[in-house]
Amino acid sequence: MPNHAQVQTYVTCSQATFPSVLQRYWEALSRLGCADLQVRDWLTHISWPVSEDDAYGDIYAFPVTIAPTPAEEITCAGIEVSLYIEPGVPTIEEPPSWVGFNLLLDVNRLKAHITAVYKPGSGRILWHILSELASTFPELGAYFTDEWQENLAWRAIVENTGDPWAFDLAIFPRKLAKHFEMVPAGFQGTVIDGGFGFAPANRWSILPWVEAETSP
Repeated sequence: MPNHAQVQTYVTCSQATFPSVLQRYWEALSRLGCADLQVRDWLTHISWPVSEDDAYGDIYAFPVTIAPTPAEEITCAGIEVSLYIEPGVPTIEEPPSWVGFNLLLDVNRLKAHITAVYKPGSGRILWHILSELASTFPELGAYFTDEWQENLAWRAIVENTGDPWAFDLAIFPRKLAKHFEMVPAGFQGTVIDGGFGFAPANRWSILPWVEAETSP
């Protein structure tokens, strides 16, 4: 079975706003060159769970092509939508519920082997994808993670547990800077409008934001 990585983004929502959040995700995918109307229809039919027996999200288990520019495209292995609804007794002010969106990627398409750096061109297209998602969902930004890092940055920020630097590439808003004050050795960063981009330099032959400035 291939190893998977994912592009992750998150947004708070309620049952009332859930359909509009799904619509925003589809619009972001459309701006990234996804023209697959089956993906749109799938997102439209995901429902908010009303009991513990209901599914807390869904998965689109078919290839999805993303093409941020006419000269570049990447085929995703699928898409996951996960609902993180806070457990516990009802309170006057309920804690926020989160929706997580994962674009699933086959690592074997991005690397020559598991310990290699990412192939040339991977950083450029991933930076374009993360930039669009971080712009659409600016609460936490967007994160490119491997299967061991999945959701760890989100948990560190939202639940104050674990390591927020558990990613291979991230774009996050300036308001989250307090979570990222201590930059680990080996990480390189860049300043963007309203936020920052960071990546561990040893995972890339050329840093993604640098590569994104060059034509494919």
